Amino acid sequence: MPITRSLSLRPVRGLLVTLAVTGAALPGLAAAAAPAPAPAHAPTFNFADSTFDQLWMRTDMGVANHSVTRSWIWGPAPGAAGREAYAEAPDGSGRRLVQYWDKGRMEVNNPQGDPSVQWFVTSGLLTVELMTGRQQQGNTAYTERAPAAVPIAGDGNDSNAPTYASFLGVSNTPQGEHRQPNRNGQVLTDVIQKDGKTFSDAGKSRYPGLRATYFEPKTGHNVPEIFMNFLTQSGPTFQAGAAGTHPLFDPWVFTMGLPISDPYWATVLVGGQSQEVLIQAFERRVLTYQPSAEPAWRVQMGNIGQHYYNWRYGGSWLDGKTGPTPLPTTTPAQPRQLVIPKIGVRSNVENLGVDKSNNFDVPKDPHNVGWYAPGTRPGDQGSAAMDGHLDWYGIGPVVFWRLGDLRVGDHYWVRDTTGRDRLFVATETSECPYNNCPTQRIFAATSGRYLNLITCHGTFNRAAKNYDKRLVVYGELVQ
Repeated sequence: MPITRSLSLRPVRGLLVTLAVTGAALPGLAAAAAPAPAPAHAPTFNFADSTFDQLWMRTDMGVANHSVTRSWIWGPAPGAAGREAYAEAPDGSGRRLVQYWDKGRMEVNNPQGDPSVQWFVTSGLLTVELMTGRQQQGNTAYTERAPAAVPIAGDGNDSNAPTYASFLGVSNTPQGEHRQPNRNGQVLTDVIQKDGKTFSDAGKSRYPGLRATYFEPKTGHNVPEIFMNFLTQSGPTFQAGAAGTHPLFDPWVFTMGLPISDPYWATVLVGGQSQEVLIQAFERRVLTYQPSAEPAWRVQMGNIGQHYYNWRYGGSWLDGKTGPTPLPTTTPAQPRQLVIPKIGVRSNVENLGVDKSNNFDVPKDPHNVGWYAPGTRPGDQGSAAMDGHLDWYGIGPVVFWRLGDLRVGDHYWVRDTTGRDRLFVATETSECPYNNCPTQRIFAATSGRYLNLITCHGTFNRAAKNYDKRLVVYGELVQ
């Protein structure tokens, strides 16, 4: 059916100046944006949730794109994701969403919670589980297994390295406390063997950074300067859509948990070569210090995500071994939030229709985006569409001010009312005259599962109170 278009202008700059469409059940276009400098492009991975995406981007995107030289906090790419047992799941399913990384595991216990709260994503007490063999199924529910005979540091095939089981006798766990005296100011030179026996080796004092500078009274363990410097460092980060300098861990207990052992030296294989490595266990993670490594890589997170997955599932997520239960295929619910990590957008969604002139209506709140509710739900077959404001009188730039920064391959998310996130990838960015945009493609293409984002673009005509172009970001569902 042919589509004819007639122009309809709005009187306030920054509002979504639209096109009216007659002869078809398609709305006109809307929105506003102005491009701004973008940070280095991040590689696109299949994250399981927008909050996982944002948490990884904060510290590790710069390492991945080589704009920062430091060791990984999570790892270069996400691993297996799915649902694992969690008895207290608020939705009654008895399961929670998890995603594995080389250095840890991310979890969402309550998908209906507020994603902007830091503890919406948790990490699990992986170290404690590995040491005790108690695989957690809920806050107080466990499957009893043997402690993990997995090397806690170094190569996974090192038969002489201390394991998580080796650390059980020197660590605080539900199976017993092994507190140490406050050694603040002392040089920490204890050594641990595979059989769990320890001894002091004064020769280790030749390495810098071993003086105890922090004592945790809750667990009774000392942390050396080399590790505290790592945990309290500030450096380049990417958060809220912008690069900046912030503490990498804020606070460090969010990522690490509390220390449950003192640090111990061990001789382990690293890349097949024998190396002296300092190892300290925390509730959620393990830290290692290898003095012979390049300076930026001397302190690293242990590969506890790999280790735990291997212990729990009997292999790697790269070799096709059984892992978390895959996410079920569900019909998308109504959209609740739009998330665009690259430009710092996490905005609520207003369900919109058309106005009295048959234009795609505009969000009432300048910080929200609008979804064309008579059309396709994001994630369903067909073309869903969302718009947003450029700026707002008395506020300035608002939700889609930086939509023009998106490039092919960038990703964005829609979170629905059940708490399920769906990932879209930008496949094309295009501009068009405000009165001659491809509305059929934007609103009515049916060959895939699309979500198209729309905003004003180009030059603002003060007399006409209109921008002369529209910017459209076309996107397709990934998962």
